[in-house]
Amino acid sequence: MSGILGVYAFDRVWNVGKFLYYGLIGLQHRGYSHSGIVTLGNEGFTAVIDKAAPEDLEIDELRGWAGVGYTGTRPGYPLVTDYGVAVVDGVVRNVEELLRGIYKDPEMALADSKGVFSLIFLTRDGRMIGYRDESGIKPLEIGGFGFDLAILSSETSGITVVGGEFRRELMPGEMVYIDQYSVSYSRIKEAAPRYCTIDIIYQSRIDSHVFGLDIYDVRVRIGEELARERRVDADVVIGVPDTAIPYAIGYSRRTGIPLELGFVRTGSSIRTMLASDYFLKIVGIQLKLNPIKSSVKGKKVVLIDDSMVTGRTLKNVVFSLRSLGAREVHVLIASPKLISNCPYGMQIPEERELITANLSDEEVARVIGADSIYWLSLEGLYRAVGHRNLCLGCMTRVYPREV
Repeated sequence: MSGILGVYAFDRVWNVGKFLYYGLIGLQHRGYSHSGIVTLGNEGFTAVIDKAAPEDLEIDELRGWAGVGYTGTRPGYPLVTDYGVAVVDGVVRNVEELLRGIYKDPEMALADSKGVFSLIFLTRDGRMIGYRDESGIKPLEIGGFGFDLAILSSETSGITVVGGEFRRELMPGEMVYIDQYSVSYSRIKEAAPRYCTIDIIYQSRIDSHVFGLDIYDVRVRIGEELARERRVDADVVIGVPDTAIPYAIGYSRRTGIPLELGFVRTGSSIRTMLASDYFLKIVGIQLKLNPIKSSVKGKKVVLIDDSMVTGRTLKNVVFSLRSLGAREVHVLIASPKLISNCPYGMQIPEERELITANLSDEEVARVIGADSIYWLSLEGLYRAVGHRNLCLGCMTRVYPREV
């Protein structure tokens, strides 16, 4: 799981280091255990790469009129080669060989590429190439500052947080080529798109536009679908921050059950699904989900979350609500069940660790301490999104592409 960013200034008097730094902070919800920025200036490349979140990078020495940035769960990016520097979201075969080919002939190399990925490549001679493979599973957006800067980003949040203007999303199989004088596009491959469902329901920021969808709006519609499928006799609706709050809004609107703010976060955002350290998973849950007693005491609670992976988060949350006096806790999940891992780089555990792949609904409810539990249906998901062009491999074990 990763966020990638590229910034290109058409006038070489610019220094884009801070644009990359703050843009990456706008993407660090996509993964934050490894990050880095590499800029290209008159003296060549300058790099800051660390096993840390983007907000912890020291960028004072960065100089350059173009650059790329990476934030994610894997080491190795940004990848600096003899031909330039690249960042990748997803899985790509023979990446260094691919970059060598892109340097020489971008269209031919990308036409022969294998994998499920979005890529930004800044060459040593000052060209920037962005590409999104033909499946479209991974997003890639383009925006900028008028005629001064071009910005490539996994999500619109990497563009808008630095004041940039979103222009459009690269189509599946499309390449964008940027040099000092122009921006041009080429459709390299065409295939039926399959957009990542986890990106829609969990990964993307609430304020982002991804896969042609305004994420906030589609999540509200999912909440409305949950209400249509499973109406609970309850006193209050609470969403697990931050991704599930729009689901709770939609559920509350459709049912008329009051919406309450149920939790307060401590410190920076911690995405426990991305944490590799078990202690951080447990402590991180309490840091990001400290409950508000008056919202739940003596009440029947509908608790909505975006997904369920191992069940640890919800087990702790339900325990916290009960310890503060909640009479009943009914859990609704705003996605179908996760029953398989992801071969495309989304950090979903192996099947043996996925609670819904191994236990019945009743057993899951018992394990997490809920009075009841319900998952959104596939048909409900399709209705909320508005089409069926989705990658659902982690929910159906049917994958659209081999890698």
